[in-house]
Amino acid sequence: QFTILKLGYVNTAFEMIQQFEDADLKVDHIVHATRSAGTQAGLVTGLKAAGSDINLLGFGVRVAQEKQEENVYKLAVATTEKIGMTGIVLKQADCNYVGKGYGIPAESTIEAIRMFAEFEGILLDPVYSGKGAAGLIDYCRKGNFRKGDKIVFIHR
Repeated sequence: QFTILKLGYVNTAFEMIQQFEDADLKVDHIVHATRSAGTQAGLVTGLKAAGSDINLLGFGVRVAQEKQEENVYKLAVATTEKIGMTGIVLKQADCNYVGKGYGIPAESTIEAIRMFAEFEGILLDPVYSGKGAAGLIDYCRKGNFRKGDKIVFIHR
């Protein structure tokens, strides 16, 4: 079901792309935590509408990957239809950082919260952004991003 929230994140994608261009910054990946799928659906739609090739990766915090990707896809289709666009392409969700469940921080979540606070002065929560950051850190450690990739982490 479409809600106005998705249009906010469509505009967020447009604004981010404009800021990247203004700063002459080539961004390879946008990473964020995803729960209700609205953020990811809006961003996917905005990136597609702008013709961007930036990879979008949502780290799920609540449900299994198949269900999360289905939720994102349905909301993205509804959002693209609302703005008169077609041909949405699902971007990836990774739900391996949910831990024991929604609202229950895993050890990796606590580590991510500590690292962001200590090294970046950024406070994360244990329910949402901490799990997204745990996924980002793990991907970096595993080499899932190439050396030199520019990665933007959306913390909300």
